Amino acid sequence: MFMEERQKDIVKKLNENGRVLVSELQEHYGISADCARRDLRMLEGKGLLQRTHGGAIALSERGCFPMETYSPEDFSEERPDYRAVAAEAVKQIREGEVIYLTASQVGYDMAKLLPDSLSVTVLTNSISVAEALRRKPAVGLIFLGGGMNHRGNCHDWYTVNMVKNIHMDKAFFSHTAFDLSFGASLHDSSGVEFARAVMENSSVNIGVYPSSKIGRRAVHSVCRPESYDLLITDNGICEDFTAQAAEMGIRIEIARLPEDE
Repeated sequence: MFMEERQKDIVKKLNENGRVLVSELQEHYGISADCARRDLRMLEGKGLLQRTHGGAIALSERGCFPMETYSPEDFSEERPDYRAVAAEAVKQIREGEVIYLTASQVGYDMAKLLPDSLSVTVLTNSISVAEALRRKPAVGLIFLGGGMNHRGNCHDWYTVNMVKNIHMDKAFFSHTAFDLSFGASLHDSSGVEFARAVMENSSVNIGVYPSSKIGRRAVHSVCRPESYDLLITDNGICEDFTAQAAEMGIRIEIARLPEDE
């Protein structure tokens, strides 16, 4: 079977089943793991799938909103890519700093991974992140309150004005999607003003995006790619992305995922 035929067949299987694994492609087509990953990388570059750790999934419809009551605790299984970038991001935090942790799965993972002995002040507008930090004795916790949505996050007028009066050393963000053309973006416009207010009052802004969020666009733009002082992602990212980011002068740290089986 020629490469083009194989890749067309991969897309067909993906659309039928919603996902494919590298190990399955190896067995079915009699190819190496590197060859299978190369096929998936090429198909991702054509916008036909989204690579994940160990395989790929079908692209969901753009503009599709998450469940209204979703919170980070709803994930029953650990997501290695999210945990890897969260662990890499925690390495950027220094003793005595005032930081903001994003109201997202990555922020929740960062909160759980933050060393109990590290003395820092953490701002968050997520009740899930706040709960993960509440029992860490060395952490000074500031909850950015206001009108709370059903996902346990606050980002209304009261929240925006509260954060405008606080200076942060570092702020960590992980929005719905990140694209080198469109920048960071969200499905819900109500979070845009809050995110921009945090960035305005932080000395260093760090984007923490698993590779599954890279190269995608949500509805509302939050900031340009260059607005981040540092971008943290994982080694599932496409090589083309890192090359283009380097040309744009965007500094990137790559978190290492466990080797594919």
